[in-house]
Parts: sequence; C-alpha cells; structure tokens
Amino acid sequence: MKKKIDFIYKLLTCILIVSASKMTAQIGFFTPNPSHPLQIDAAKDNGATPDATKLSNDVVVTSDGKLGVGLLNPVTKVDVRSPDNEGIIGVGTNTQTPAAAGAGAIRYNSGGFLDYSDGEQWISLPLAPPTKALVNASKNSIQSIPDNTVTYIKGWNETVDLGGDFNNDDTFTAPRDGFYLVSFSITLANGNIPKNTFIETAIESSRTTNNIPIFKTVNSYPAFQSGTVSNFISGNCNAIFNLKKDDTIKFSVKHNIGSARDTFNDSKLNNLSISEL
Repeated sequence: MKKKIDFIYKLLTCILIVSASKMTAQIGFFTPNPSHPLQIDAAKDNGATPDATKLSNDVVVTSDGKLGVGLLNPVTKVDVRSPDNEGIIGVGTNTQTPAAAGAGAIRYNSGGFLDYSDGEQWISLPLAPPTKALVNASKNSIQSIPDNTVTYIKGWNETVDLGGDFNNDDTFTAPRDGFYLVSFSITLANGNIPKNTFIETAIESSRTTNNIPIFKTVNSYPAFQSGTVSNFISGNCNAIFNLKKDDTIKFSVKHNIGSARDTFNDSKLNNLSISEL
C-alpha cells in the first residue's frame, strides 16, 4: 500500500512539473501554432497557415505586454488596427471624477461628446476642428522710421483675421502649437538714397528654442552709383515659424539712409500675411 501511495505522489509531482513547464511556453486556444505567449483564434479557422483575413478574429498578448486584436504584431499597449477595417473602440459613460480616472482617460458623455481627463477636470473634445489662423493686413498710414534703429511697424489694417489672433496694431499671437507661414513687405517714401545704404526687413518671433527666432532680408544699394539717386526703397521677408501657443510675431524695419524716412502711404505696397499650416 505504501508503495502505491509513493507512486501516486511521484506521478502527481511529474504532472505538476510538466504542467509548470507548459505554462512557461506559448499557449494557443483553437490554433495549433501560437506566435505569442497567448493567442486565441476566436473563429477556430487559422489552420496551419492562417492569412490576414483569418487572423483578423484572433487576439494575442505579446511578451512585452501588448494586446493585439485582429493582428499579430501590436505596436501599442492596445492595438486594434486589423485588416478587416473593424478596428473600432467603444467608449462608455463614466461617473468617476477626473482625478480618479487619471490624466489621459477618455469617456463618452450623454451630451454626445467625448471627454478627456487632464487629471483635474473633464474636457469635452470639439465636434469640429478649430479654424486655422489666417491674417491679411495692409498699412496706408505714415510712420516715421528713424535712421539705423530697429522700428516695429504699427497701425495695420486687417482685411482678414479668421481667428482674431492679430491685435490690429503690431503683434500676432499663435492660437496653438504649429507651423506658421509669414510674409511681410514694406515701402518707404520717395527720397534721396545715399551710397552704401541698406533697408532691412525682419519678422521676429518670441520663441527662441526649437525655432529660428528672427528672419531678416537686406536690400542694399551700390557704393559707386553715379550722381544722386532719389527713389522709393522697399523690402520684403518670408519665413516659416515653429510656434507654441501664445508665442508672438512682430514686424520691423531698419535702414541707414542717414535720416528718418516715412513709410509710404499706399496699402498696396505695405502688407503682411500669416497662415497656419
């Protein structure tokens, strides 16, 4: 009798050891060749060589803890981008506080919106994307530009400002993070142009990191012109800025004509435009 009991103990020990060793291997439900620690073939249709259509009803858990629904190689913690184009996640209502849900949580609310938590409050996502910033403005008023001094151009007249982001004087404020295409042109009134002179037009951003803070264009006049030259002088500058929300853009002019020169009072020759890309 004792020998029989010893044999049973030994047999159970072997079964437990074998079971434990199998638990460390890949486990497949209804599929003969699981490709991950856990794979479930819900439709039982994989066979020996499953194609993408057959795998679209599989669920896998990878060794690094990623869950794939309908695909074998998830690249995010939860990946449902299956080839059957049914990778939709249903989000339900929730009564948790935003602090309890944690920052980054998403829920559906009864008003027909999706909310996300920032850890302090539930914030509703808009139903439509925000209007991109677009500004066009011109200047027909006279502004004196002193010699050899950076002077910001003021007194613009807006013709377009879709987001209300330009303060109608001299400053644009970025409504959100993004890239902005900016163009600026200015003309100074007719007058003498001495030798070795220049006009510098500049577009200046308040952001100094991960961004070129100022773009400049210089138009110069030759040193050996014959006689006295009298004419309008003008400059223009174009740039693309990488801005963060609330960063600003201003427009400036500098020259070394030798005396102050007024801006020319013609709106066709003094313009700026800003377009959010």
